[in-house]
Amino acid sequence: MKFNLQKIYKNKKVINFLLLIFFINFSFSQEIIAKLSDKYAVRTYYKEAPIMPGAAEYFVRSEKIEKKTKLLNNHPIKIPSNVLKRMFAQLSYKYDREENAIPLFSNKELNLLSDNVSKALSVARPNEDITFVIKGPHSSTRWAFKENRLNAGRIFVANNQLNIILGAVQVGLQPTLPERYQGNVWETQSISYDIGYRKKKAKFDGLIIVYDEKKKGIFRKSAKRKDWFIFTNVAYKRALGVDNSNKQQKGMSDAEYKDLQRQIDSLQKRIGNEKSTPAPVPKRNVKRTPKNQSNQNLNSNKSSKKNNSIILEQRLKTIENLFKKGILSEEEYQRKRQEILSGI
Repeated sequence: MKFNLQKIYKNKKVINFLLLIFFINFSFSQEIIAKLSDKYAVRTYYKEAPIMPGAAEYFVRSEKIEKKTKLLNNHPIKIPSNVLKRMFAQLSYKYDREENAIPLFSNKELNLLSDNVSKALSVARPNEDITFVIKGPHSSTRWAFKENRLNAGRIFVANNQLNIILGAVQVGLQPTLPERYQGNVWETQSISYDIGYRKKKAKFDGLIIVYDEKKKGIFRKSAKRKDWFIFTNVAYKRALGVDNSNKQQKGMSDAEYKDLQRQIDSLQKRIGNEKSTPAPVPKRNVKRTPKNQSNQNLNSNKSSKKNNSIILEQRLKTIENLFKKGILSEEEYQRKRQEILSGI
């Protein structure tokens, strides 16, 4: 059997060339995975460059809405940073239903979001959303130490309600084993994430939960959109709060919140009772004379005036408490007070 050494030599060159191309593709093909389009970006409020080429880029910025929407945003709008922080802190994350819930955002991420999103919303236009890609240290029963994980999403105010659509939820940033062999011990380049969209549901492991969402005014957009959360005016007012001593904003405690709800419920019941027709008083078999008829009418008028006075006093105290707690503005308080006094 004859061998053509020249052909084998040529084939070796081809094989080595193909192996070199394969190695280069394997080493650098992951760089484009983590890149997001800057096509709709308007203004950047926070930016952290990738830790190495191909790794994630972190930012908080305003972007034009990528597609036409029927309802534009209520921008610009001012929401205090501490209020945003308290609202976003209500979201928790579970890797699965049997695991304990952990905060969706770390304290580092909450500070980044609250400060920069507050600034962005105050100058954003109605056709602009606020998008973010951030990272922070997270712990769980699944590992012993805290590690950085990535969260990304979209924030806007529409229909006078704060919305957050999550595009990525606590994505791991640890380098893969092949990347470690190549010397990458910082952050993985093999990462895929997005910033959330109105017409596109994000896919992520685990589930987001809200503690006692009915009382806190936070709910999901729909059963199909578990990545989209809406914060109503109830959630905003609870996060707002007012300190009567120095007028500084702070959150209400659970006890204060429950007491406030009882006052509101009580006020609503009183208003409802006043609108309803009072039950007739049982008649007594008393022989009517001009004298006792007059006494009966007098006593009835006194009792009625006393009851009305008590009700009016209670209503005035209730709206005063609501005003002191910051639930009613001064204009609303004066209007309600005048309505009550006009009934005297």
